[in-house]
Amino acid sequence: MLGLGITFQYPRPSELVGRGISLEVPAAGDSVKIRFEGEIKSATAAIPEGTVRVGVEFVGLSEAERAITAVLSVMNRRLGRLSTA
Repeated sequence: MLGLGITFQYPRPSELVGRGISLEVPAAGDSVKIRFEGEIKSATAAIPEGTVRVGVEFVGLSEAERAITAVLSVMNRRLGRLSTA
């Protein structure tokens, strides 16, 4: 299982729990994109008003998809460290 949190604009967080969500992630610039299907497991109102933070769970990922998410996670952590330096 893989999960992540996403913040976006939506006025009624309670309507989102249990719904499916698709995320498309660029893997190699704009030439390759990976699509993940998941389910929204939690949704809470955030600041500013009208913003919602959702917890998404992805299940049934193939070995290749898990490897790709591991690489993207490492890249994200490294980029995060660079942006705060």
